[in-house]
Amino acid sequence: MKILISHYGIFKKGGWGRTFSLAKGLVDLGNDVTLLTTWPKKSLLIKRQNIDGVKVIIFPDIIPNMFTSKGFGLTSLLLKIIYVTFNKFEIVHSDEGHRPLSGVPCRLNKKIYNSIYVAEWWDLFGKGGEYDNKSFLFKLFLGRYELKYEIKDKKYADGIVVLSEYLKQKAQKINNKKNIIKIHGGADIDKIEYIFDNRLIKIKYGISKDCLTFGIIEALDPVWTEMKPFVECLTALKNQMNFKLLVYGGKITDTVKKNLKIEDMLHEFGWIDYSFESEKLACTDIFVMIKSDNLIYNAGWPNSLGDAMACGRPILINPVGETNDFVKKYPHGFFITKADKYSIKNSIIRILSERENLFNLGRINREIAENEISWKNKSEALYSFYKKIKTL
Repeated sequence: MKILISHYGIFKKGGWGRTFSLAKGLVDLGNDVTLLTTWPKKSLLIKRQNIDGVKVIIFPDIIPNMFTSKGFGLTSLLLKIIYVTFNKFEIVHSDEGHRPLSGVPCRLNKKIYNSIYVAEWWDLFGKGGEYDNKSFLFKLFLGRYELKYEIKDKKYADGIVVLSEYLKQKAQKINNKKNIIKIHGGADIDKIEYIFDNRLIKIKYGISKDCLTFGIIEALDPVWTEMKPFVECLTALKNQMNFKLLVYGGKITDTVKKNLKIEDMLHEFGWIDYSFESEKLACTDIFVMIKSDNLIYNAGWPNSLGDAMACGRPILINPVGETNDFVKKYPHGFFITKADKYSIKNSIIRILSERENLFNLGRINREIAENEISWKNKSEALYSFYKKIKTL
């Protein structure tokens, strides 16, 4: 099949991991895949790259990243529109179709060439979900568009890919075609290196090999509100154990560090590129995922789960939303807790008692990543979905 995938954000950012991984998997299955995205810096040049067989076209824009990274472009949108006007595809696929940079090119190609339009629905973006946390200015200038096109885009689609049962049921109510599939995030077993024994890696990055390390992926400021009970437990136990809190992703603000009193326990790696520095993830002994049990998490899927599984480490988690069934299906590599200090403290004490077995528990998760939830598996499911829609 000749497939177009339109990424809402900028090159290698904002959901790129999921979008590119699915595109690569589709190429490996014998498809001709073009992926459209936007250059992260102001530019006037169109860049073309062939990455693992995926034809990546990176369009320039003259407006700041704060807009293009959210899917609202100017010159990049115009250039995408011109491109899809003169190029025919069998399948057009948007990763966040309610944002113009992702959805508009796909819907236009469908209108011109009668291509099959598949839209992903990652999260509940409207009221009750992400919209409620948006700034006043976002709601004032873009709010009506956001609310309208989250639904309108899905009504127009020939097929919808969701990440949760909640969104699947919501999609069934607004799209009478009923071509809906749930595809959780996968595990990047190709780029994330599996290192069974991490003691030498720790030393390489200035961490004691005997130090127990807890890892947090995508640790933006809002995450720390949810992580507060965990951090408080670490603080209470710091005289009884040698540990470090390893943080990957966005930089933690000084305000958060000061409020949570975590300066002395932190080791910040920042954003890492899995294609050449994934070994940094291996410095972690156990990953931590403490989430609020709310509609936002019930409607989505934590991409960091696949990263932790691919890394081959056990996970301390309070299951919410879709992760409930996942943990029940694959229980052995998880330490289950509730999101309160008493439960978390007991879980940490249990982790300490089973420290010698953490590598083996992590190996179980890596095997699940390889055999059950790799991006290859996810791409195969997506490809089957495409073929199903084509036959209808």
